[in-house]
Amino acid sequence: MNGVVLFGVRSPLVTEFEESCDRAGISVIAGVSVSGAPRMAGAAPVVALDEVGNRLGGEGYLACAFSPRRRRALADQAEASGLRPAPALIDPTVILAKTSRIDEGSFINAACVIGSVAFVGMNVLMNRSASLGHHSVLEDDVSIGPGAIMAGNVRVGRGSMIGAGATILPDIRIGCDCVVAAGSVVNRNVPDGTFVAGNPAKPRPFDWGRTSLAVADGE
Repeated sequence: MNGVVLFGVRSPLVTEFEESCDRAGISVIAGVSVSGAPRMAGAAPVVALDEVGNRLGGEGYLACAFSPRRRRALADQAEASGLRPAPALIDPTVILAKTSRIDEGSFINAACVIGSVAFVGMNVLMNRSASLGHHSVLEDDVSIGPGAIMAGNVRVGRGSMIGAGATILPDIRIGCDCVVAAGSVVNRNVPDGTFVAGNPAKPRPFDWGRTSLAVADGE
């Protein structure tokens, strides 16, 4: 990857993307602000959404948001504007097994560990110091919080969110559009669309519109 467009630069998370690009020697071509003031730390130009087609058409983008739903919405806007998903951004401090695979549009932040024969889908975000065990799978649009641990042979379904410091025990399946609260320990499979919390994690009432877990971080 020689350069990348950061899409959704009102998010505070954009500075983490910038830092990883800098460490990896990847230039940030521009940031795209969908709404509000940008929070970029670097000197790359900021482009309004309606300028993208004329100035950045065909460039590769990374969507900057932690919430899976918001990141997917940003990705859809970016592609509708003529951008294409960039190759995965993998911080140079990541420990990455040679037999693992990471799809385009994903961001693996500093100090993460990805084990052997693991697979990370498109538009996934693994935040600082998270770990993914051997033969584990993160489907498209998943978000993993800082320090979360997914043991061996874990599968996390599309659009799910694992909170900071959560632990998913071996051979567990997390369904699609699930939320695992920060610090939880998951020792049994979680059906689609379920919010779990605690040790051991149990289903709890959940409202995507009201909980802070689901609020987009800026953009």
